[in-house]
Amino acid sequence: MSRDLHAHPSFFHFILNRELDEFYISIALRFFALSMVGIFLPIYLFFKLNLPLPVVMYFFIIFAIFFALAAFMAAKIASQIGFKHLILMSIPFEITFFFLLILLPFFRIPLFLVSITGAVSRGFYWIGHHTDLAKFTLRKKRGEEVGLAFFVNTGAALLGPLAGGLILTFFNFTVLFLIGSLILLISTVPLFFSKDVHEKFSFSLKKVFKRASLKDAAAFTSQGIAIGSSGVLWPLFIFLILGGYFSLGLIGTLSGAISAFSAILVGKFSDKLGKRFFIRLGAFSFAGLWFFRTIVRTIFHVYLITLFAFIPGMASVPMDTLAYSKARFSKRIEEYLVFREIFLNLGRILAYLFMLVTASYIASFIFTGIAQVLLTLF
Repeated sequence: MSRDLHAHPSFFHFILNRELDEFYISIALRFFALSMVGIFLPIYLFFKLNLPLPVVMYFFIIFAIFFALAAFMAAKIASQIGFKHLILMSIPFEITFFFLLILLPFFRIPLFLVSITGAVSRGFYWIGHHTDLAKFTLRKKRGEEVGLAFFVNTGAALLGPLAGGLILTFFNFTVLFLIGSLILLISTVPLFFSKDVHEKFSFSLKKVFKRASLKDAAAFTSQGIAIGSSGVLWPLFIFLILGGYFSLGLIGTLSGAISAFSAILVGKFSDKLGKRFFIRLGAFSFAGLWFFRTIVRTIFHVYLITLFAFIPGMASVPMDTLAYSKARFSKRIEEYLVFREIFLNLGRILAYLFMLVTASYIASFIFTGIAQVLLTLF
């Protein structure tokens, strides 16, 4: 993987752009830590703690609601502390989230409190993350650089699920959460080596919705539905088939590897062939993928469908690129990014509510597939 990265034409800009350089290193460490835990979180709640499925869905609904609220809060305070400090602020919440998860089997901790703690961390982090990319990527190479960011995210996360699976096979969730916390602490170090973006700006939620585009809102909601289904429902579904932590981690790593390398190609060619062309192609392909997921019944099926992990990035990489461009040239970067997070989380909520009402993975996958057509509105 190292040789491929050095061969990439944007790599030299990556090295020369100090803001992105340190940012990429930090997010690589963070994504590795979270990828160790992320795919196993719904498994922990449902299979390890034996929480009823509706309770698990409520956990993630609360998470999504407070994620959106935290994003709004983050934008409000960013002008006071800067965006890198915002990312730094997310770390104590994330580590507290991990420790609360460790304590859940032993103490009667309100589940909504655990969910809110994790949500605040993600809301603070993602506003800082997206603002950094919107500000420091170059316009003419934004697709390529967002593809590289996606590559770094998923590339760093390649071994995370496999490492998490191995830890759970030989140890337990407590060890997994502790190791994740340690890596999160290390991820803050690169952010101390560059100045922060510290701009005074006014922010109003009323203005966010006044300037909102209904088409963008629908597309982000659609993207959020896919994120919710991919991050929670799909792991629960395939764990019932695979039956082991290592197998689930291996699937996560294989999927990440395919996604990472395809993101580089999509980012590069979307700058040349047109981002909306890839969004439309990716939207219909992703819809088809969700329909095919409804017929997965065996371990062989799970591995076969994983080979198509390049499809989600066909839409998400150019869509993220356009979102950063729209944020940058709206001259209200923070407002647009909060608008984005609100509707992404609305999509997550809809995915969890649909599962809550139908109690059917198959119906939820069909719903997710149909929703992907809305990506073409972006």
